Amino acid sequence: MGVEYRITIALPTRATAEAILTKAARGCRLEMENAGGSFYSSETSASEKWPEASVDIEADGLVICLHANSDLSRQIFGRIVQLAAGEGVVTVEEL
Repeated sequence: MGVEYRITIALPTRATAEAILTKAARGCRLEMENAGGSFYSSETSASEKWPEASVDIEADGLVICLHANSDLSRQIFGRIVQLAAGEGVVTVEEL
């Protein structure tokens, strides 16, 4: 559970979306999965702790869920929006 946002952007490739997530992971740990990735605040095992945020890569952009009401989850969200904006026009909506 958490607050979800859709970040709509025309991403040229899946690799571009993955690069955005990798760059947004500064100061935390990113675990990539088939459809996106999860951001963790420390080096603890993913099975032992909920992620701060998780992101699904979709055809029209990204869906991010902020699982924690923390500074880190909000920073991750802000970084993703800022990096996505470098690829073109971005629309953000709360789901």
